[in-house]
Amino acid sequence: MPDKRFAHLFKQYFDKTATNAEREELMLLISREKSEQKLLQMMQEQYLNHVPETDPFSEGQKEKMYRQISLSINPIQEKSLWKRLIPAVRIWRYAAAASLLICLGIFTYKLVNLKSPYTQLAENDFNPGGDKAILTLSNGSTIDLSGAQNGMLSNQGGVKVNKTHSGEIVYDISGAEATDTNGQTSYNTISTPRGGQYQVVLSDGSKVWLNSFSSLKFPAHFSGNKRQVEITGEAYFEVSKNKSMPFHVKSGGQIVEVIGTHFNVNSYSDEPDTKTTLLEGAVRIRQLNNGFSALLKPGQQAVNTHSGPIRVQSADIGQVVAWKSGLFQITNADIETIMRQAARWYDVDIEYQGQIPRRKFSGKIKRDVKASEFLEMLTFFNVRFSIEGRKIIVKN
Repeated sequence: MPDKRFAHLFKQYFDKTATNAEREELMLLISREKSEQKLLQMMQEQYLNHVPETDPFSEGQKEKMYRQISLSINPIQEKSLWKRLIPAVRIWRYAAAASLLICLGIFTYKLVNLKSPYTQLAENDFNPGGDKAILTLSNGSTIDLSGAQNGMLSNQGGVKVNKTHSGEIVYDISGAEATDTNGQTSYNTISTPRGGQYQVVLSDGSKVWLNSFSSLKFPAHFSGNKRQVEITGEAYFEVSKNKSMPFHVKSGGQIVEVIGTHFNVNSYSDEPDTKTTLLEGAVRIRQLNNGFSALLKPGQQAVNTHSGPIRVQSADIGQVVAWKSGLFQITNADIETIMRQAARWYDVDIEYQGQIPRRKFSGKIKRDVKASEFLEMLTFFNVRFSIEGRKIIVKN
């Protein structure tokens, strides 16, 4: 790494005069550096040349720096860079970590002017989503699960619906009948609003996690030669094995046929495709309109565009199920994809002013942060936001 060139690129970047090509060259030089000691020494020197003797960072600002880390580095660079830099972060902790963050292009505020330009966002803020859902029973009655007390919520033909202390819904089929008094299968539906999520344990022991703005329709008690449920939105399944009664998931013009496995289905109506991702076991996806099908192996994803054969590709499992672990995990996504997720989680509408940014974004953000923090983390990519009522306006 030529010292003079590195120093020049860093100064250009720090002064916000670097071109896109110079920014990319700086990242490339850092990622190719094989000498950890030399790399850290140069970062320290750059840090000392630009930082006053007194620590300019409050504790809140230091925490915010760390949250910027995963938003800036290309995923390929991230693995190699942090393998080398984590020991240094442990030693320097907050203050010295600032130099690393700046050199890696993570923190774009001037050190002498750290006042956030997003006071307006914080004043018109939105809380993150949480465990909220409505359970609709077979007789049409509804139960607001977020306000319901723990214990038994309903008894449908011997099927007891219980809410546990951890907030999940569990179906107990001791002495249950599979049909109601009219001889029809008793179906229940659990629906999450925008800003909601929930977990349910079905009568066969299968577990389902619902993401925001999603629904699951299912029999209170499975019977016959198959177990079939229907979803909208997004759900993660851990299906109990029963070879004599396969598990079927109907969603977005397709059927997922399962024996016993872990998988995720993303079938939001505002997304261009229905995506089924397999973590373990085996599933077959079959289109309802033309009969196209695909068999998945663990680590694969089926992309159903509804206009042709199902496409099978390798999946980023961490990204797919990050929502279940309380994260937004973004991998090479455009701003519209990111803001659709934000709209569902923060229960807001999105409006674009001017040309929609066409850059790609990668990173991780916790889902328990307020909307202003979520948006502020994205400003590294020169995207601007404002809030009006329950609407987020995106500006390039």
